[in-house]
Amino acid sequence: MTYQAVRQAFSWQTVHDTLGWTGKETVNLGATIIDRHADSDATALIWVARDGAERRIAYRELAEASNRFANLLTRLGVRKGDRVAALMPRVPEGLAALLGAFKVGAIYVPIFTGFGPDAVRFRLEHSQVKLLVTHQEVRSQVPADAATRIVCVNPDPAALQQGDLDFAAETARESERFEPVQCRRDEVAAIIYTSGSTGQPKGGAIATNFLAAIWPYVTYGVDLREDDIFWPTGDPGWGYGFVCYLAALTAGVPIVSVQANPTPALCLELIERYGITNLATTPTLLRSLMAADAAPKSPVRTISSCGEPLNDKVVDYFRRVWSVTPLDHFGATEYALPIGNYAGIDMAVKPGSMGLPCPGFTMAVVDEAGNELPAGKVGMIGKKADENCLYWLLYWNDETATRNLVRQGWIVTGDLASRDADGYFWFEGRADDMIKSAGYRIGPFEVESALLKHPAVAEAGVIGKPDALKGQIVKAFILLKTGVAASDALSDELAGFVKRTLGRHQYPREIEFVDSLPKTATGKIQRFVLRQRP
Repeated sequence: MTYQAVRQAFSWQTVHDTLGWTGKETVNLGATIIDRHADSDATALIWVARDGAERRIAYRELAEASNRFANLLTRLGVRKGDRVAALMPRVPEGLAALLGAFKVGAIYVPIFTGFGPDAVRFRLEHSQVKLLVTHQEVRSQVPADAATRIVCVNPDPAALQQGDLDFAAETARESERFEPVQCRRDEVAAIIYTSGSTGQPKGGAIATNFLAAIWPYVTYGVDLREDDIFWPTGDPGWGYGFVCYLAALTAGVPIVSVQANPTPALCLELIERYGITNLATTPTLLRSLMAADAAPKSPVRTISSCGEPLNDKVVDYFRRVWSVTPLDHFGATEYALPIGNYAGIDMAVKPGSMGLPCPGFTMAVVDEAGNELPAGKVGMIGKKADENCLYWLLYWNDETATRNLVRQGWIVTGDLASRDADGYFWFEGRADDMIKSAGYRIGPFEVESALLKHPAVAEAGVIGKPDALKGQIVKAFILLKTGVAASDALSDELAGFVKRTLGRHQYPREIEFVDSLPKTATGKIQRFVLRQRP
């Protein structure tokens, strides 16, 4: 069907029917996602460990594991509305914990494993997490003074930290049965933190209805099919990975989950080994595959890309060498995935364009006041608030930021775009100073705050610098304290300091020592001036 025909025929009722939500005032996400397959021995997950070992998990096993974890949470006093966080690498236990948290009606808080102790502490404290599930591999990234109960996966029995509970031992004591707790679709299901450029990260409260809100994207964007082998290369600790994993489980499509971060060589090997037909990834990985200039022997039917703009050079390469068109999709914590190029729709792809509004979504380019702008004018991307595609509810404990996000019924985040005469959106940048590097959104304020904790640093200004592979890299301008001399060794030390305390994806890959930083009359750093420096 053509794009216009699909939009005209689209019905949210069909989405609710598919999810089994028709006529229900309350639902449970864990039950909706996994329990529909609870009697199936079909493969839900093909997990590849860091050492290359493979493990296959059936839907029945994952449903039972999530019930055991839900019973453990209940025994530990977790109730509906309590926050349960996960700092987990890509391992099967992470999905069992996520689904188990949903089953008890808890609010799930994913924390990316790239974060260091300071970033982890902020998220735990800000959302008042009652219990954290983590893994021995990343246990050291949890601050020693974290005021939360901790369940650890794969701990060294001889080094189990005081107060920690062993995930396997504790869940083995629990029943394989659990009665899911019901929730309204407008109740909070998860808090996904999105970095801010002028303050600490904001907690985007995601509605229980998010599964319905992403379903048009699952159907038309990723175009998941029953016979697909699906590999979402991202991390469930970030928005796109979170969406892709849960969508595929709901659809009953087997997921390839890889513990190691994918390199071009590993990517090609796994595509051929498992016959992966559907790949959801980032422009960074696609650019690295392009640089390697090799194609798998096994054909890939669909490639979806999200996290940052996908330029026309990459699109043209994959069309020519892989015989597949990578499809750019635009998403945000506050939006779901409302704009894209759709594998499941007969539509023209304009290389470099974000694509067209997702069926069921009303999108526009608006000015500061929320007025729609005509074709060719640059403004803010706006999503019309609509209970049918309800995804984001509010910023956790931040009424001012929540209020400022809506302009005349349009939800706006500061992403800038224009629309051409055919209705296609073209990304123009950020209204604020957000850095997008390798698919991650990085707030300069958080990096600056980390740098200021180093005893040598008096002031710091952080920007995104264009980079051919990552889209942008983090660059820091540093004003040193009196008596401290600039050096390459100090530059390396500062980069390592941020990497250890904040996260390995946020550290500055380039540092420039300066005598002063440009500021406004009120003392705010003018990052746009820093970006204009040669």
